[in-house]
Amino acid sequence: MDAPSLIRGTYWSHRLGLPLLDHPGETNQPMLAVNGERLELRHGSSRQRGVYVEFSLHKARMIQRQEGKNGLLTRAIGLRKHPSPTVWDATAGLGQDGFFLACQGCQVRLFERSPIIAALLEDGLSRGLVDHETQPVIEQRMILSQTDAAAAMHNPPYPFPADVIYLDPMFTKPNATALSKKEMQLLRLLVGNDDDAPTLLATAIACQPRRVVVKRPLKASPLGERPPHFSIQGTTIRYDVYLPEMM
Repeated sequence: MDAPSLIRGTYWSHRLGLPLLDHPGETNQPMLAVNGERLELRHGSSRQRGVYVEFSLHKARMIQRQEGKNGLLTRAIGLRKHPSPTVWDATAGLGQDGFFLACQGCQVRLFERSPIIAALLEDGLSRGLVDHETQPVIEQRMILSQTDAAAAMHNPPYPFPADVIYLDPMFTKPNATALSKKEMQLLRLLVGNDDDAPTLLATAIACQPRRVVVKRPLKASPLGERPPHFSIQGTTIRYDVYLPEMM
Protein backbone atom coordinates (compact mmCIF):
# COMPACT_ATOMS: atom_id res chain seq x y z
CA MET A 1 0.00 0.00 0.00
CA ASP A 2 1.52 3.33 -1.06
CA ALA A 3 1.70 6.31 1.29
CA PRO A 4 -1.46 8.15 0.09
CA SER A 5 -3.47 4.93 0.23
CA LEU A 6 -2.16 4.15 3.71
CA ILE A 7 -3.16 7.59 4.98
CA ARG A 8 -6.65 7.37 3.51
CA GLY A 9 -7.02 3.74 4.53
CA THR A 10 -6.08 4.51 8.13
CA TYR A 11 -8.54 7.40 8.19
CA TRP A 12 -11.47 5.33 6.96
CA SER A 13 -10.49 2.35 9.11
CA HIS A 14 -10.79 4.56 12.19
CA ARG A 15 -13.94 6.33 10.97
CA LEU A 16 -15.87 3.16 10.18
CA GLY A 17 -14.37 0.79 12.75
CA LEU A 18 -13.16 -1.60 10.05
CA PRO A 19 -9.85 -3.51 9.97
CA LEU A 20 -7.08 -2.17 7.77
CA LEU A 21 -5.78 -4.95 5.52
CA ASP A 22 -2.57 -4.32 3.61
CA HIS A 23 -3.05 -7.19 1.12
CA PRO A 24 -6.69 -8.37 1.16
CA GLY A 25 -7.29 -11.63 -0.69
CA GLU A 26 -10.26 -13.10 -2.50
CA THR A 27 -13.61 -12.55 -0.80
CA ASN A 28 -17.28 -13.21 -1.45
CA GLN A 29 -18.26 -10.15 0.56
CA PRO A 30 -18.21 -6.47 -0.46
CA MET A 31 -15.17 -4.69 0.93
CA LEU A 32 -13.86 -1.14 1.05
CA ALA A 33 -10.50 -0.41 -0.51
CA VAL A 34 -8.40 2.72 -0.95
CA ASN A 35 -6.85 3.38 -4.34
CA GLY A 36 -4.51 6.33 -3.93
CA GLU A 37 -6.76 9.19 -2.83
CA ARG A 38 -10.00 7.38 -3.68
CA LEU A 39 -12.27 5.17 -1.58
CA GLU A 40 -13.75 2.19 -3.48
CA LEU A 41 -16.22 -0.61 -2.88
CA ARG A 42 -15.00 -3.93 -4.26
CA HIS A 43 -16.15 -7.51 -4.52
CA GLY A 44 -14.01 -10.54 -5.34
CA SER A 45 -10.45 -9.95 -6.43
CA SER A 46 -8.57 -7.16 -4.68
CA ARG A 47 -7.07 -6.33 -8.08
CA GLN A 48 -10.48 -5.61 -9.58
CA ARG A 49 -11.41 -1.98 -10.08
CA GLY A 50 -13.91 -0.92 -7.48
CA VAL A 51 -17.03 1.20 -7.48
CA TYR A 52 -16.52 4.76 -6.31
CA VAL A 53 -18.29 8.10 -6.28
CA GLU A 54 -17.25 10.64 -8.87
CA PHE A 55 -18.57 14.18 -8.96
CA SER A 56 -17.12 15.77 -12.09
CA LEU A 57 -18.39 17.83 -15.00
CA HIS A 58 -17.58 14.84 -17.21
CA LYS A 59 -20.00 12.74 -15.15
CA ALA A 60 -22.64 15.49 -15.28
CA ARG A 61 -22.34 15.62 -19.09
CA MET A 62 -22.76 11.84 -19.26
CA ILE A 63 -25.97 12.07 -17.24
CA GLN A 64 -27.12 14.95 -19.44
CA ARG A 65 -26.66 12.77 -22.54
CA GLN A 66 -28.62 9.96 -20.87
CA GLU A 67 -31.38 12.45 -20.10
CA GLY A 68 -31.58 13.42 -23.75
CA LYS A 69 -33.05 16.60 -25.19
CA ASN A 70 -36.30 16.20 -23.27
CA GLY A 71 -34.61 16.29 -19.85
CA LEU A 72 -36.80 13.68 -18.17
CA LEU A 73 -35.55 14.21 -14.62
CA THR A 74 -35.51 18.00 -14.75
CA ARG A 75 -39.07 17.96 -16.10
CA ALA A 76 -40.16 15.59 -13.34
CA ILE A 77 -38.59 17.82 -10.69
CA GLY A 78 -40.39 20.81 -12.23
CA LEU A 79 -37.38 23.00 -13.02
CA ARG A 80 -39.16 24.87 -15.80
CA LYS A 81 -41.55 26.54 -13.37
CA HIS A 82 -39.30 26.50 -10.31
CA PRO A 83 -35.65 26.82 -11.43
CA SER A 84 -33.85 26.37 -8.07
CA PRO A 85 -35.87 24.14 -5.73
CA THR A 86 -34.63 22.45 -2.59
CA VAL A 87 -34.52 18.73 -3.33
CA TRP A 88 -34.22 15.97 -0.75
CA ASP A 89 -32.64 12.96 -2.45
CA ALA A 90 -34.03 10.42 0.00
CA THR A 91 -32.22 7.39 -1.48
CA ALA A 92 -28.93 8.95 -2.53
CA GLY A 93 -26.96 5.80 -3.41
CA LEU A 94 -23.90 6.92 -5.37
CA GLY A 95 -25.33 10.42 -5.67
CA GLN A 96 -25.34 10.78 -9.44
CA ASP A 97 -28.88 12.11 -9.83
CA GLY A 98 -28.39 14.43 -6.88
CA PHE A 99 -25.19 15.81 -8.38
CA PHE A 100 -26.86 16.29 -11.75
CA LEU A 101 -29.71 18.22 -10.12
CA ALA A 102 -27.21 20.37 -8.23
CA CYS A 103 -25.51 21.16 -11.55
CA GLN A 104 -28.94 22.28 -12.80
CA GLY A 105 -29.25 24.77 -9.94
CA CYS A 106 -31.09 22.73 -7.29
CA GLN A 107 -30.20 22.85 -3.62
CA VAL A 108 -29.71 19.15 -2.86
CA ARG A 109 -29.59 17.27 0.44
CA LEU A 110 -28.39 13.70 0.01
CA PHE A 111 -29.78 11.18 2.50
CA GLU A 112 -28.00 7.83 2.79
CA ARG A 113 -28.61 5.43 5.67
CA SER A 114 -25.83 2.93 4.82
CA PRO A 115 -22.61 4.04 6.58
CA ILE A 116 -20.52 2.42 3.84
CA ILE A 117 -22.33 4.11 0.96
CA ALA A 118 -22.32 7.38 2.92
CA ALA A 119 -18.54 7.01 3.25
CA LEU A 120 -18.23 6.68 -0.54
CA LEU A 121 -20.38 9.80 -0.93
CA GLU A 122 -18.34 11.76 1.61
CA ASP A 123 -15.14 10.72 -0.14
CA GLY A 124 -16.52 11.80 -3.53
CA LEU A 125 -17.69 15.13 -2.15
CA SER A 126 -14.30 15.83 -0.54
CA ARG A 127 -12.49 15.10 -3.81
CA GLY A 128 -14.99 17.21 -5.74
CA LEU A 129 -14.27 20.15 -3.45
CA VAL A 130 -10.66 20.33 -4.62
CA ASP A 131 -11.68 20.34 -8.29
CA HIS A 132 -12.10 23.94 -9.41
CA GLU A 133 -14.86 22.94 -11.86
CA THR A 134 -17.09 21.17 -9.34
CA GLN A 135 -16.13 22.99 -6.13
CA PRO A 136 -18.78 25.75 -6.45
CA VAL A 137 -21.57 23.24 -7.15
CA ILE A 138 -20.69 20.97 -4.24
CA GLU A 139 -19.89 23.74 -1.77
CA GLN A 140 -22.97 25.81 -2.48
CA ARG A 141 -25.63 23.24 -3.41
CA MET A 142 -24.90 19.82 -1.92
CA ILE A 143 -25.17 18.54 1.67
CA LEU A 144 -24.82 14.94 2.84
CA SER A 145 -26.81 13.52 5.75
CA GLN A 146 -25.83 10.01 6.85
CA THR A 147 -29.22 9.12 8.24
CA ASP A 148 -32.48 7.44 7.34
CA ALA A 149 -34.57 9.83 5.26
CA ALA A 150 -37.86 8.63 6.77
CA ALA A 151 -36.63 9.48 10.27
CA ALA A 152 -35.55 12.90 9.04
CA MET A 153 -38.98 13.49 7.53
CA HIS A 154 -40.68 12.62 10.82
CA ASN A 155 -38.48 14.98 12.80
CA PRO A 156 -36.51 17.26 10.48
CA PRO A 157 -33.77 19.20 12.28
CA TYR A 158 -32.84 20.95 9.04
CA PRO A 159 -32.95 24.70 8.38
CA PHE A 160 -34.90 24.39 5.14
CA PRO A 161 -37.86 22.24 4.05
CA ALA A 162 -37.98 20.24 0.85
CA ASP A 163 -39.71 21.60 -2.23
CA VAL A 164 -39.25 18.20 -3.89
CA ILE A 165 -38.54 14.77 -2.42
CA TYR A 166 -36.85 12.38 -4.85
CA LEU A 167 -36.84 8.58 -4.47
CA ASP A 168 -34.79 6.15 -6.53
CA PRO A 169 -35.24 2.87 -4.61
CA MET A 170 -33.50 -0.39 -5.43
CA PHE A 171 -35.70 -2.28 -7.83
CA THR A 172 -36.77 -5.71 -6.61
CA LYS A 173 -37.02 -7.32 -10.06
CA PRO A 174 -33.61 -7.87 -11.73
CA ASN A 175 -35.14 -7.80 -15.21
CA ALA A 176 -36.71 -4.42 -14.59
CA THR A 177 -33.54 -2.34 -14.61
CA ALA A 178 -29.86 -2.39 -15.50
CA LEU A 179 -28.80 -4.56 -12.56
CA SER A 180 -26.07 -6.18 -14.62
CA LYS A 181 -24.01 -3.08 -13.98
CA LYS A 182 -21.30 -3.59 -11.40
CA GLU A 183 -22.45 -0.60 -9.38
CA MET A 184 -25.96 -1.96 -8.92
CA GLN A 185 -24.71 -5.46 -8.17
CA LEU A 186 -22.41 -4.24 -5.42
CA LEU A 187 -25.00 -1.92 -3.92
CA ARG A 188 -27.49 -4.76 -3.81
CA LEU A 189 -24.94 -7.03 -2.09
CA LEU A 190 -24.28 -4.36 0.48
CA VAL A 191 -27.72 -2.94 1.26
CA GLY A 192 -30.19 -5.36 -0.36
CA ASN A 193 -33.55 -4.17 -1.71
CA ASP A 194 -35.34 -1.11 -0.42
CA ASP A 195 -38.31 -3.16 0.81
CA ASP A 196 -39.56 -0.23 2.88
CA ALA A 197 -39.69 2.09 -0.16
CA PRO A 198 -43.54 2.15 -0.24
CA THR A 199 -43.54 3.36 3.36
CA LEU A 200 -40.93 5.96 2.49
CA LEU A 201 -43.14 7.18 -0.34
CA ALA A 202 -46.12 7.53 2.00
CA THR A 203 -43.97 9.43 4.50
CA ALA A 204 -42.66 11.74 1.78
CA ILE A 205 -46.18 12.54 0.58
CA ALA A 206 -47.27 13.22 4.17
CA CYS A 207 -44.52 15.87 4.43
CA GLN A 208 -46.46 17.91 1.84
CA PRO A 209 -43.63 19.04 -0.43
CA ARG A 210 -44.58 20.55 -3.75
CA ARG A 211 -43.70 17.27 -5.50
CA VAL A 212 -42.59 13.74 -4.76
CA VAL A 213 -40.77 12.09 -7.67
CA VAL A 214 -40.11 8.35 -7.90
CA LYS A 215 -37.82 6.75 -10.47
CA ARG A 216 -39.20 3.44 -11.79
CA PRO A 217 -38.50 0.91 -14.55
CA LEU A 218 -40.69 1.74 -17.52
CA LYS A 219 -43.02 -1.26 -17.22
CA ALA A 220 -43.03 -1.63 -13.43
CA SER A 221 -46.15 -0.98 -11.40
CA PRO A 222 -46.25 2.23 -9.33
CA LEU A 223 -44.35 2.07 -6.07
CA GLY A 224 -46.62 0.59 -3.40
CA GLU A 225 -49.35 0.36 -6.06
CA ARG A 226 -50.00 4.07 -5.44
CA PRO A 227 -50.96 5.72 -8.76
CA PRO A 228 -49.07 8.96 -9.50
CA HIS A 229 -50.71 12.14 -10.72
CA PHE A 230 -48.66 11.85 -13.91
CA SER A 231 -45.55 10.18 -15.28
CA ILE A 232 -42.71 11.27 -17.54
CA GLN A 233 -41.49 8.34 -19.61
CA GLY A 234 -38.24 7.52 -21.35
CA THR A 235 -37.26 4.40 -23.28
CA THR A 236 -36.36 2.27 -20.24
CA ILE A 237 -37.38 4.27 -17.16
CA ARG A 238 -40.06 6.66 -16.08
CA TYR A 239 -40.54 9.23 -13.32
CA ASP A 240 -43.81 9.02 -11.38
CA VAL A 241 -44.81 12.41 -10.01
CA TYR A 242 -47.03 12.89 -6.96
CA LEU A 243 -48.56 16.26 -6.04
CA PRO A 244 -49.33 16.11 -2.30
CA GLU A 245 -51.36 19.33 -2.34
CA MET A 246 -53.86 17.64 -4.66
CA MET A 247 -54.24 14.51 -2.52
